Amino acid sequence: MEKLSDSRLIDLVRGDNQHAFTTLVNRYWENMYRHIHAKLRHEEDTKDILQEIFITVWKNRGHLYVDDNGTLGAYLYRAARYCIIDYFGRPKTAICDEAQLHALLAQEVTLSAHELLVSKEMEQRVNDALSRLPERLQLPYRLSRYQHLTNKEIAARLSLSEQTVKNNISLTLQRLRLSIHEKDGFAILFILLVTHPS
Repeated sequence: MEKLSDSRLIDLVRGDNQHAFTTLVNRYWENMYRHIHAKLRHEEDTKDILQEIFITVWKNRGHLYVDDNGTLGAYLYRAARYCIIDYFGRPKTAICDEAQLHALLAQEVTLSAHELLVSKEMEQRVNDALSRLPERLQLPYRLSRYQHLTNKEIAARLSLSEQTVKNNISLTLQRLRLSIHEKDGFAILFILLVTHPS
């Protein structure tokens, strides 16, 4: 089974073939580990994120796709990107290399038509959850994520301290995760931190 293409393995995985899934995991685990660990620099958290990615792949096996090269790589690295961003969005997470995180956030992600449709649907769910939060939490989050203002700029605009802005955005993310993550799993988390063009 190790000699089968990603495309063929994905066809088998869609049919609940666990051996094909294990083959895919083994094929990508080491490179994915190195990629994530280079950003996090924390062994256990890297392993946790990898597990989360592959559990999500299995749960969403009916919607897997290959890239233009016929591999699952782009899908997995995109998932890793969102997980890393989410990881650094958690309260009390130390950022080892802030410049690297900013570079990660600035990377452009090209979406297929299907991905764009799914991301629009997920973005709508996030907006619905966001609209149910108090205005004091909504506004800093919207200014940060949709107008790309810094905490300092938001603080000046709203006549708040930078720490209050930071706390409000963190609290908003926590509440959105609680509201959305339980129902929709990992796939929706990237919208909490990344805005796609409308």
